[in-house]
Amino acid sequence: MIDHLKKVVQDKLIDYPKRYQHVIGVYETAIRLAKYYHVDETKVGIAAIFHDYAKHDDIEDQIKHLELKIIKTYAETPVMYHAFAAANTLEYMFQIKDQEILNAIRYHVWGRTHMTMIDKIIFIADYCEPNRDFLDTTAIYELAIKDIDLAVEYCMKLTMQHVLKKNKVPHEEQVLAYQYYQEVNRGKTE
Repeated sequence: MIDHLKKVVQDKLIDYPKRYQHVIGVYETAIRLAKYYHVDETKVGIAAIFHDYAKHDDIEDQIKHLELKIIKTYAETPVMYHAFAAANTLEYMFQIKDQEILNAIRYHVWGRTHMTMIDKIIFIADYCEPNRDFLDTTAIYELAIKDIDLAVEYCMKLTMQHVLKKNKVPHEEQVLAYQYYQEVNRGKTE
């Protein structure tokens, strides 16, 4: 299954080799974290391989099969559409109904409150895969090994800073997720 999905994603991203390289980096990093935390490697692998499947699709294609509620919820933050579109494609094209896998894809952009371990692993792997050249990926990975919730909060902080630097307003869900993990980690030290 994983090899088949890799081929499907590789074919889809044929004109975007750096994106496919990123996907493979996320996959490899996520599998390492899954092994460390004793999490189902197949579920993690599927979510990692498919997380950016729709990243380079036109917005019209991304929203084509999304519920109106999702389109409206993220109208001001259309970066989320690719995540929901990828999850929908995986569910309907490959009959994958496992909500842990699908939600890890849906919420990989900025996370959410009450994340599952699979959610956390995909979210963090997206930040600390070795092909990322604008972050200290090693430090993020090491923090994830030390305390995955601290790593989640740190990555959420980076996302918030990125949004604010672009003079945009973070989505309410993004703010709530960040505040949630600040509370989860209250009293801890990095």
